[in-house]
Amino acid sequence: MPDFSKALFIGKKVEQLFYNRLLKKEKLPYLIEGSFKPFDIYTAGDHTRWEVKCDMKSNYTGNYLIEVQHYGKPSALMTTRAEYWVFYDSKMWVVAEPTKIKDLILKQGYKQIKTVGNGDDHHKLCYLIPKQDIVDISKWKLNVSEEEKLDPEGEI
Repeated sequence: MPDFSKALFIGKKVEQLFYNRLLKKEKLPYLIEGSFKPFDIYTAGDHTRWEVKCDMKSNYTGNYLIEVQHYGKPSALMTTRAEYWVFYDSKMWVVAEPTKIKDLILKQGYKQIKTVGNGDDHHKLCYLIPKQDIVDISKWKLNVSEEEKLDPEGEI
């Protein structure tokens, strides 16, 4: 697991990759710079908000990690204002609606776990959700192109 600064670097690269994908679709995307928690990208063409999640570890665990609380406060899935969450694992893009992810958690009864990320000294509450369950409720699944493939260190 990379440390926080490396994970942030890789996350920003993945946001840029998805932004470039939206540019090709002529959706007039705007990549939000800096720390803005509600979403990462806004597309003016269709007024859609996107949250981009990088989870390459899911290729080994078979699960996406979905955060819901950090520093004792609601976070991520509980505070998002995005219409779509975009998951990247270096092999595919999976696009799902946060409301459907919440419904899936309730329906399947996944258990919350506590975890502390590298470089962090506070736990967060998360759900480990099988990737296939997210794919099953997703709006769409797209293959990652050769130009979009990153290795675990964030290199193309």
